Amino acid sequence: MKSKLLMGIILILIVVTSGGACTREPSTTPISYSLTELRYRLICNFDDLFYVDPDLWPIVREEQEKQSALEQFPVIKADTDEFPAILDYLGMSNKAEYTNEEMLLIYRQHKKLTLGVPMTPSGDMYRFILRIKEGDGEQIEGTITSTGKIKVLKREPSVNIYPICLTQGTLIDAPGGPVPVEQLQQGMAVWTFDTSGKRTAASVIKTSVTPVPSGYEVVRLVLSDGRTVNASGGHPTSDGRALRDYEVGYTLDGAFVVEIEYVPYDGGATYDLLPSGPTGLYRANGILLKSTLAVQ
Repeated sequence: MKSKLLMGIILILIVVTSGGACTREPSTTPISYSLTELRYRLICNFDDLFYVDPDLWPIVREEQEKQSALEQFPVIKADTDEFPAILDYLGMSNKAEYTNEEMLLIYRQHKKLTLGVPMTPSGDMYRFILRIKEGDGEQIEGTITSTGKIKVLKREPSVNIYPICLTQGTLIDAPGGPVPVEQLQQGMAVWTFDTSGKRTAASVIKTSVTPVPSGYEVVRLVLSDGRTVNASGGHPTSDGRALRDYEVGYTLDGAFVVEIEYVPYDGGATYDLLPSGPTGLYRANGILLKSTLAVQ
């Protein structure tokens, strides 16, 4: 009987002590949590966090992720706030040497904390904006105090997709003249094209803004007639092919591709629109593309 009771106590202790920051209640005393512990509290309270991992998008680069983990580990380990909190969350002990697999796990937590949980100081608390669930998800804005108390200020639907859109400043053909994509709003007029290729005026029925992380890269594609466009590699052309699938010599919108490369983009977000009509087609910097919103 005593052995069964002891086993029960051990099981309870395992449940209570596992999970690091996810199991501790917000403090009601003046003792404050660290910034990383507060980030973990948000992760624990809001499931299915969505963010863009630059090691996995727009191209999956597993070997690059492993290399980045080794390179970044000394910096992460030197962070006296973040590193202990990550170890606590993962249930790892602090030691002199870590395996490559352990460093990769720690690096992935570092990315999740820094990219997935942006926080800014606001008086004696922090403001946060989180995106939850890929696809038709949510965007949640709120505050969290130093003692871990969370207050949601706004919660609204959000289309959370990996960036497959246009860079800031891309010009969309419209009856009144080209308009930068970031300035388009629902109801504004743009040119679209029907299945026969005939141009017709259409109304913007939907727009999207997709945040991108620092260090994000986009495809720069140049045509033989001088037209060029910068967009995420997954953005579709009129036939549904992704821009990243094109190579020099391929034909696009009546011209040859003469240059294609990935270039850094620091615009903070990519943009797209959906014109009315059956095709979702529009011209971006004069190149016929298809809206990413037409296939969602």
